[in-house]
Amino acid sequence: MRKRASFARWVSVVCLAVAGCGGESSNPGSPSATGGGAKAGARPKVAFVSNNPAEFWTICEAGARKAADEVDVELQYKRPQDGAAATQKQIIEDLLVGKTQAIAISVISPDNQIAFLDEVAARIPLLCVDNDASKSKRKAYLGTANLKAGRSVGELVKQALPNGGKVALFVGQLDPLNARERRQGVIDVLEGVESQGLRDTPDGKTYGKYELLGTYTDNVDKNKAKDNASDVLAKNQGAEDLCLVGLWAYNPPAILAAVKDANRAGKVHIVAFDENDETLEGIKKGEILGTIVQSPYEFGYQSVKLMAILVREPDEAVIPADGIIDIPHRVITKANVDEFHAELNKLLGK
Repeated sequence: MRKRASFARWVSVVCLAVAGCGGESSNPGSPSATGGGAKAGARPKVAFVSNNPAEFWTICEAGARKAADEVDVELQYKRPQDGAAATQKQIIEDLLVGKTQAIAISVISPDNQIAFLDEVAARIPLLCVDNDASKSKRKAYLGTANLKAGRSVGELVKQALPNGGKVALFVGQLDPLNARERRQGVIDVLEGVESQGLRDTPDGKTYGKYELLGTYTDNVDKNKAKDNASDVLAKNQGAEDLCLVGLWAYNPPAILAAVKDANRAGKVHIVAFDENDETLEGIKKGEILGTIVQSPYEFGYQSVKLMAILVREPDEAVIPADGIIDIPHRVITKANVDEFHAELNKLLGK
C-alpha cells in the first residue's frame, strides 16, 4: 500500500505556499498576487464538482468558500442532482467551456471515466477528492483512507454485536471506489483478516461470526434507501442480532426512519458513516451506536487552496510524491458526539 502524506505536514506546506500566491495579505499589484499561471490582474477560476447532491457536500462547500475568500479565487461549486457519470461529465465540459482553470472532482465511476478525466488533466490541473480515480492523470487525491475508515465501521459493528449476528450494508452505488473500499474494510474486520485491499467478498456469506445479508444500493435515491432498509427489517422480523450499516451520508437517516416506522428503535443496531445532523441526533438519543466521520470541510478548504497554487504557481512542489493527501477520519459515539456537533456547527456558522 502506498504511504500517505501526513495531513498536518501537508497543510503547513500548502499554507506557506498560499501565503506567496495571493492570500488575503498579498499586494494585489505584486507578481505573487497574480502568479505565473494566471492572467495578470485576473482572479483564477476554479471549480469543485461533487458526485451527488447530498448534505455532506454542503459542509464541503463551506470549507471551499472559506478558502476561496482567503486566496482570492472565483469558485464554482457544482452538485449533480443525480449520481450519473454522464451528468457529472456534462457539468465539467461546461466548466471547461467557461475557461475554468482547475477542477476538483469526486469521481462517480472511476473505472469508466478514466479517458475523460485524462482529457481534462491534459488541459488544466485536476484533483480527485473523496473518491479517487487513481489510474487517471489527476494531480492528487485528497480524502479519507476508505479501507481504514471501513475497518473502523467494522469495529463498531463488532461492538454492537460482540457475539456475532446478521449485518446488512447500505450505500448509494458500488461503482465509486470509496464505497467498495468502505465495504471491504467492514468485511475484513468481521472476518478477522488484515487489510489486503479489494478482494472477492460476495454477499450472502458468513464472515467470522457475521452473516452478511447483502449490500443494498439505491442510486442516491433517499426513498429507495429507506425502502431497502424496510425490506431487510421485514425479512428479519424479531431479530435482535441485526445491525444495519449506512455507508454514505444519507443512508443512516434513511435506515433510522425505517427502523422507527417498524417500531424497532433501540432494538436494531445502527452503525453510520458521515456527519449528517439526523445521524448525530440519533447517536445522542442512543438510536445509533456511532458514526465514522470524514472532514468534508477540509476536503473543500484544502482542495481550493491547492488549486489556487496550481493555477498561480504551477511549478510549486506542494504535492506529495505519491499524489495522496490523507485527511484522517474520526470515530464519533455518544461519548464525544456533543463536542463534535458543536465543532461542526461552528464551522458552518450555525
